[in-house]
Amino acid sequence: MKMVKIGDRVKFLNSTGGGRVTGFVSPKVVNVEDEQGFEVPVLVTELVVDMQFDPTEPAPRRATPQKIKKEEPKPKKESMPLFASSAGKPATDTPSYFLAFVPEVPTMPLSGQIRIWLVNDSQHTVLYHFSVLKDGDYSSEKSGRLAPYSRVPLKGFGHNDLSSFPDFGIQILPFAARSSALLPALEKTIRVNPVKFYKETIYSGNPYFETRAWLIGLKEKDLTPELEKLKNHDFSAPLIMEESGDVKKPEPKRKETIELKEVDLHIHELVDTAAGLEPKDLLEVQMNRFRFEMETAIQNGTKRIVFIHGVGQGTLKNELRRELSNRYKKYDFQDASFREYGYGATMVILKR
Repeated sequence: MKMVKIGDRVKFLNSTGGGRVTGFVSPKVVNVEDEQGFEVPVLVTELVVDMQFDPTEPAPRRATPQKIKKEEPKPKKESMPLFASSAGKPATDTPSYFLAFVPEVPTMPLSGQIRIWLVNDSQHTVLYHFSVLKDGDYSSEKSGRLAPYSRVPLKGFGHNDLSSFPDFGIQILPFAARSSALLPALEKTIRVNPVKFYKETIYSGNPYFETRAWLIGLKEKDLTPELEKLKNHDFSAPLIMEESGDVKKPEPKRKETIELKEVDLHIHELVDTAAGLEPKDLLEVQMNRFRFEMETAIQNGTKRIVFIHGVGQGTLKNELRRELSNRYKKYDFQDASFREYGYGATMVILKR
């Protein structure tokens, strides 16, 4: 079988059509540009080089026109129509937007790349801006225009990126060519637990991709019912009674802090199956969960957190304590209660 390279004309093995190879997404996946200008990521094993097309064949000569009209280059089409909506039938009852995580190999998600897509399942054209939040700063990754009922790739990542996985920011501004009112914009920051990428069951069939994917809905909370209640509420009576001294102004509630949080790092608690994962992969899953729980506990004001790592050969315990001594060295840690956990747990003191 001839090796596929950039510029080759190729045909799809399992469907009609084909196009030209424009680049490599990974060693196993290439981008193919079809006759309409759409770029599609396709596995190399699903392609065959079109031997009837010879790129070295000289093109026929044409008569040189007296005046050459310079044409403006056409913008490259990134979005691809969704097959479920190609006939004007949306996949959801209401306009929806999704951030989709699509693995190259759904049965072994982290054996290849996982690509992030933005899905626009609505009748509106949208302007989008995708960014990465790391160390308190948003870094712009991609922006553009997305047609109705279409999708666009945003970013790819692999197994090595999970140890310092960032949050994602997404801004969406929908609009119509003609409308009686302006459509509301959407702005969200998405935090994803990287441990979930190891779970095969997190990916499911969907109307937007030919393979299984993990979809996260992007939707602002509807505050209309609460606003209606506020409109109908009579604020005057309590205010008058408060001013007269009959009713005391309630003291603001203090934010409750969690005294103790317990996290079980045994691998069967974190993944559906450990089949196909090497020891180093299992350790990485456990450490990703450890980092996620530590950051969450710090933000929530948790006072103490106990990590149950078991005894075993001590690999997880040693790795956990090494990271506590370096990355989280401002916090004290010690063996957790022997009566409750034996020798298999470490307690981190976040607040005294």
